[in-house]
This record gives sequence, C-alpha cells and structure tokens, in this order.
Amino acid sequence: MRRLPVYLLLDCSESMVGDGINAVQAGVETMFRALRSDPHALETVWLSCITFDREARLLFPLTELTDAQTPKLRVRPGTALGAALDLCADRIQIEVKRTTNEQKGDWRPLIILLTDGQPTDDWTAALKRFGLNVKPRPANIYAIGCGQDVDIDGLRQLTDIVLHLPEMTEERIRKLFVWLTASVTEGSRGIHETNAGRGINLDKLPETIVKVDQNYLHQSSDSPRQIFLFSVCSKRRQPYLMRYRFDKEFGIYVPVASHVMELEGDAGRDSFDLPKISSEELDGCSPCPYCHAPGASSCGNCGTIFCSNPEEFEDVVCPGCQTTLKSPGPNEQKVSFRVRQSLS
Repeated sequence: MRRLPVYLLLDCSESMVGDGINAVQAGVETMFRALRSDPHALETVWLSCITFDREARLLFPLTELTDAQTPKLRVRPGTALGAALDLCADRIQIEVKRTTNEQKGDWRPLIILLTDGQPTDDWTAALKRFGLNVKPRPANIYAIGCGQDVDIDGLRQLTDIVLHLPEMTEERIRKLFVWLTASVTEGSRGIHETNAGRGINLDKLPETIVKVDQNYLHQSSDSPRQIFLFSVCSKRRQPYLMRYRFDKEFGIYVPVASHVMELEGDAGRDSFDLPKISSEELDGCSPCPYCHAPGASSCGNCGTIFCSNPEEFEDVVCPGCQTTLKSPGPNEQKVSFRVRQSLS
C-alpha cells in the first residue's frame, strides 16, 4: 500500500523552555495516540520526527505508525532551522519511494514545521533545495509560527501555508495539536476515498490560529523580544534559565519566569552560548525555581550567575568556580541584578 509520509520538525530551542516544551510534548503524545486509534491512519501514515536547537537531530526515521515511539523532547540552545530543513530533505530523498514504471510510489510527503523563534543559522540554501533538488517534492509544507518572536517573513519564503499562533499558551498549543491530528487523519481518509491526498483543511482552523496572507500584519522589533540568562541555584547547585521579555514602552527587559533545566552529561553554561546582555538593560529577575531566592548575583571570578537573597548577609560559594564570595555587611549594597552590574 502507498504510504503517506509525515515529517514533524519541532523547535526545541531555549525559548521553548517551560510551558512551551511541556505543551508540545503533550501535544505530540496526544497526536500519536489519536492517529493509532484511526484505522485509515494505521494503514497509511508513516511518521518521522526531527528536532532542532543548535543542530538538527533525527529522533527517528520514517516509521510505520504502529512502531513509532513518542519522542522525548529536550530543550537546548540555538534555532538551527536551516540544518533541520537540510536533514528533512536528505531523509525524503532516502526514505520516500518514487513512482516508477514498475510501481506507484508513496504519496507526496507532508511536512509540519513548528517553531517559535528566529533561525540562528543560514537557511537560504535549504530553501533552494526544496525548490529545486528534493525529489519527490513535498505535497505541502505547513509552517506554524508560535509566539511573537517567530520570523513570519522567513517562513513565507519557505511555503505559502504559514500559520501563526500569536499567544503560545499550553491550552492553545493543545488545541493546535488536536487540529493537526484531525487534519492528518482526514488526509489519510481522503487517500482511501479519492486516491488523492487532501492535505490539511485550513477552513477548520481553531480561532486561536491565524492563516498568514499578504495582508497579515506581524509586529517586529529591532531588539530581541526575549532573552535568557543561564543561572544556577546557589543552594542546590541546579541549573535554570531566567526568561526576560522586551518592554517597548520603557526600552528594557522585564523578568517573565525562571525555568528548571535538564542538562545532559557535562553540559553547562558554556554549552548554551547565550547572547551577552548588560544588567543595565534588565529590570530585576524572577525568583529561583528551586529555593525561591528573589535575587541573583554574578561571580566576579568566573562570571557564573546564581540566585541570591538581598536580605541575607552570608558568604556564598560560587556554584561555578567554588570560590567563596564574601557577603557585604548590613550597611553595604549587595551586588545583584537590582543594581547596575555588567554581565557582558
């Protein structure tokens, strides 16, 4: 039987940390369960999953639905969209069967791309590959941009079908994946009924998702809308990311939340290579997600950022270089993000 190849390209960059990655993980699990419960999808749909952060990763190749394992998504720094598209193009050319004189090939593959940020690599070459060299050509590429930081104009260079989820909440991402699942299922049924894939029905979009066209206005800013600082809990020695959002009215970054991080092996602050920022551009910080300390400080010796409590006057051992940092006295000002301190 001819297969309907479906490639999932999922952004796992640092901007997905917290509710974003948790919601996408739950959405993917829901999609897998729902597709397996549909007899038409079981007969037709084959899945592959590629994630991208600073590099593209093939979590599993094109696999029959019954054998595909739900992937475990993990946040890492970077948004290498170009590498993800290149890897997807390679897999299509290797895995998707072409029509020959002897046999009918697979249905043209469907690509579902979900991203919430701006690419950190050059992806123009990958765009040309899909236009010229990828055989068979994808039936459709559905690019879904989440949040306010996504590069809408860039996605429109990739495909005519660009969708925007302006507010990336857990409930809205859940609805997105429910719709995606229903649409893929409908496409698999269309193959059985008409011998032609129908593609995703854009008329049934949830009200929280906007179809991007030439009249769509997407606000952008010269400054990154979000920044992240890699930090460590001074008491539990566990890593976390502090998220800031740019306030255009005051021209400063305000704290949004702190997110627990899961690191692999010896990964640490240097593996994230986050953009430098001066504390003059920051307005405070969010509490540590481990010990709930309300402030943060930076080690003058190694540059490690760690949580601190401005009301406590105790010596602290830097969780980065293990240097003992003397606490200021009660009448001295404690160094933290609440005062101006260079982090660049």
